[in-house]
Amino acid sequence: MEKLWEIIEKENIKVKYRHLSHERETLYGLYLLDDSGPIIILDHSLKTSRRLSRCVLAEEIGHYYTAPRTNFLTAYTSYSTQLTMSKDERKAMMWATDFLIPDRELCKALKSGLRSCYELAEHFDVTEWFMYRKMGFLKMCFRRTGLKVKGRDLFQVEMQLC
Repeated sequence: MEKLWEIIEKENIKVKYRHLSHERETLYGLYLLDDSGPIIILDHSLKTSRRLSRCVLAEEIGHYYTAPRTNFLTAYTSYSTQLTMSKDERKAMMWATDFLIPDRELCKALKSGLRSCYELAEHFDVTEWFMYRKMGFLKMCFRRTGLKVKGRDLFQVEMQLC
């Protein structure tokens, strides 16, 4: 968590806590860019959930680094705009998973015998859902190289990054 706050301080990103869950049940964070600069708004409930807070904060910082091209607060009816928004979300999440779960560290954890998303989530201090996302991104990487890898097989694949 310390490294995330160092980024926030270095990049001069404002962080505010608000009650977001009454707006939308699964909304834990927002990244906004206004005249005063970048702002991350986090739900108050994150103050009591360290792992979820860590994952949400990393994803919102990911939006800062991956420069979103859409505005989440505006309703869109265009399919192409919805696709762009999905791509922005995926890029921010990829940044977040790579930051909190670097490939080399993941490889070391797998070599040490950790064999489930639960164990890996514990090891990296992230939520299981976040760990599943990281594994999904790895599957996409392998598929781009022509390897068809199933999720359960990721625990058996000898990664070239190690």
